[in-house]
Amino acid sequence: MRDCLYLFLFMLHFSTGCIVSNEQQTIVITGYTGASVVLPCSCADPQSTVGTFTWHFQQGNQWIQVFQDEKYSGRLVLFDELSPTNLSLLISDLRTNDQGYYRCMTETNIFTDVVLNVKGCDLVENRRTVVVTGYSGESVVLPCSCTELLAKPEHIQWKYFKEHQYKEIYPNKQIENYKNRVKMFNPNTPGNLSLHISALTTEDQGDYQCFVSSQQLIFVRLHVEEKTPVHTISLTTHQPSHLTQDSTTLQLELIPQHHTPQFVFILLGVFCSVLFLALLAFICWRCIGSRNAKKVTTDGEELKREQDNQDDVMYSTVVHVKTASTPAHTHSDPAELTEYASINIKP
Repeated sequence: MRDCLYLFLFMLHFSTGCIVSNEQQTIVITGYTGASVVLPCSCADPQSTVGTFTWHFQQGNQWIQVFQDEKYSGRLVLFDELSPTNLSLLISDLRTNDQGYYRCMTETNIFTDVVLNVKGCDLVENRRTVVVTGYSGESVVLPCSCTELLAKPEHIQWKYFKEHQYKEIYPNKQIENYKNRVKMFNPNTPGNLSLHISALTTEDQGDYQCFVSSQQLIFVRLHVEEKTPVHTISLTTHQPSHLTQDSTTLQLELIPQHHTPQFVFILLGVFCSVLFLALLAFICWRCIGSRNAKKVTTDGEELKREQDNQDDVMYSTVVHVKTASTPAHTHSDPAELTEYASINIKP
C-alpha cells in the first residue's frame, strides 16, 4: 500500500509539469539600445518536466508570440537547450520599440510577466553648436555622445556641409577627400559617437553634423589653423674678393621665447632679500666679534704691563754721608744717616 502511495505521488509530481518561478508576478528589467538583455523565466522545480512554453509580447490589447513577429527575426535566443527548466529569453541588438510587457507561459497557463525598459541615446548637446579648433597636419576629435554611454543609437551619421547641403562622411563616405581619414574615436564605448579626423587640411574647415535622428543631432563648427612654422634667419657672410667669391649661409633657428611666470620673479626677489639680510647679519657679527677681541687683548696687555712693573722693582741701599764742616775728629752715628729709595728699572 505504501509503495502504491509513493508511485501515485511520483506520477502526480510529473503530471503537474513546470510551475514557473515568480508565478503571476511582474519583474522589471532595464536594457540599452544596441545591447542585449535576458528576460528571466524558469521552473520552480529543477526536476520538473517542461512540455511546451511560449513567450508573448503585448501589443495593444493582444499578446503576440515573439517568435512569430518579424521585428525579432534573428535577435532571439532560448536557453532551454542547455538547461531544460531554464526558459529565459535573450534579446540582442535592443531597439526602443522592444520596450513593453512580456509574458512567459507554460502549457498549464501558469505565467510570469516581465516589464522591459529600453533606454535610448539622448545626445548631451542636443541641437547645439560646438566650436572646435584644429591645426593643419594634425588630428582633431569632433565631440558627440549620448547621456547613457551604454546606449548605442540605432542610427548614426556624420555629415559635412558642402555645396549648400550636408553630405555623409561616416559611415558612408560621399566625399572622396575623407576616405581613410575618419573613424569613431572610441568604438569600445557604444554611447561615444565622437569622430576622429586625421591629417587635417584647411579644406576640412566648416560645419559638421552628428545625426542620430531628426530629433537628436549636434552641430560642430571646425576651425583649421595653419601650424606655426619654425622660423629661420639667413645670415650671409661674404668672403673677401681676393680669397673667394663664395658666400657662407648660416641657418639659425629661432627658438620661441617663453614668458616666465610672475611668481618666479617674486620667489627670486624673496630669495635675494633673505640672502642679503643673512650676509648683513654675518658682517655685523664679525665686526662685534673683532671689537670684543681687541678689547680683551688691550686689557690683557695692561694687566701684563702692571705685573711686569711690579716684578721689576728693586730695592737698594744708598748711604748718604753729610760732609758738613764738622771737625774731623767728630764722628756721627752711621745709622742715622742711612736712607732707602726704590728704583724702578724699565726693561
